[in-house]
Amino acid sequence: MSPNDKKLVNFSEDYELNRHLRNKGLRQTEENRDLLRDVGNQTKKEIDKKRLTHEDLSSALSKSKDKFE
Repeated sequence: MSPNDKKLVNFSEDYELNRHLRNKGLRQTEENRDLLRDVGNQTKKEIDKKRLTHEDLSSALSKSKDKFE
């Protein structure tokens, strides 16, 4: 694992997605994780990146928090 890999979000790891949800006070459900993956994919397209940092995802989640249960 490269040192920079720790800064990148692994969308296949539920615990990483749960941490982002928990930090924003959102429920850690399958539906919310799926929605967070969708938000991540949309953000990748918007900022033209193949991989997102935790900071990128946190910022995107803050902007779309109202979409989550």
